[in-house]
Amino acid sequence: MKNIKTILILCAAICCFASCKKEVDMTLTQKTVLQNADIRQILVDDAWPVTLVADSNTYVELQFSAYLEPYLKTKMDGTKLEIGFTGNVYPVINSVFRAIVHTPRLEKLEASDAAQVRCEGVFNFQSQSIEIVLSDAAQCTGLSIYGTTCEVKMQKAALLTGFTHYGNVFNATLKDASQFNGQVLASELLDITLNNASRFVNKGTATELTRLHLSNASLLNMAETQSSRMEVELNSGSEATVQVIDSLSGTIQEASTLYYKGHPQINIDCSDDSQLIPF
Repeated sequence: MKNIKTILILCAAICCFASCKKEVDMTLTQKTVLQNADIRQILVDDAWPVTLVADSNTYVELQFSAYLEPYLKTKMDGTKLEIGFTGNVYPVINSVFRAIVHTPRLEKLEASDAAQVRCEGVFNFQSQSIEIVLSDAAQCTGLSIYGTTCEVKMQKAALLTGFTHYGNVFNATLKDASQFNGQVLASELLDITLNNASRFVNKGTATELTRLHLSNASLLNMAETQSSRMEVELNSGSEATVQVIDSLSGTIQEASTLYYKGHPQINIDCSDDSQLIPF
């Protein structure tokens, strides 16, 4: 009898909670904000889709389920636009959030917390350099930029794909199983650092000098990128495939492998458990 009474009380409590629970409002809200703002830096910090469009005008289009509005954060701090949410807001079934940022300029893109950034068009940046920072499984696809110097920093399984850079200098540092796939045409310098099983694939054409620093089972493929000079440092089971014209120098240690195409002068310190292989 006591057990039956307990069950009845629990059922009554559940029914009361269900009747009092507020339904989530899935009505779609659309807004256009920040018209004519000077957007040069963009920070995205949540797992919702954001599209960047290279446009002569500047504004932000928003479409979202009405229940998200109290938590939505789109604010300007100088030339930096922040897009995200306050508090712990997660998508529910049939919830919607879309942001489209229109801007002619891009000097810095920072994405984290599994953010999803998709890019359209080709961005020209006004300063001497552009910085791209991705972390915590953030993803960016289709970014194309013209400019002098580009610096990419990625960690914690970040992903950058369909990327194109036309300029003079390109620096990239990838950590913690991050992945890059793109076409970098940096006429003067490519400087690539990979650590902790990161992956880098470049289909760019040519550069004067390439510097490679690979460690902890990282993998690089630049077979289609012709480098006049190359300096390498491979260790801890890393592997690289490259194309070199004039000179190839550096170290290959700790069961690492370097495949190379071309007929450069070679000055490589290769450990007994590592390999330097022409193809």
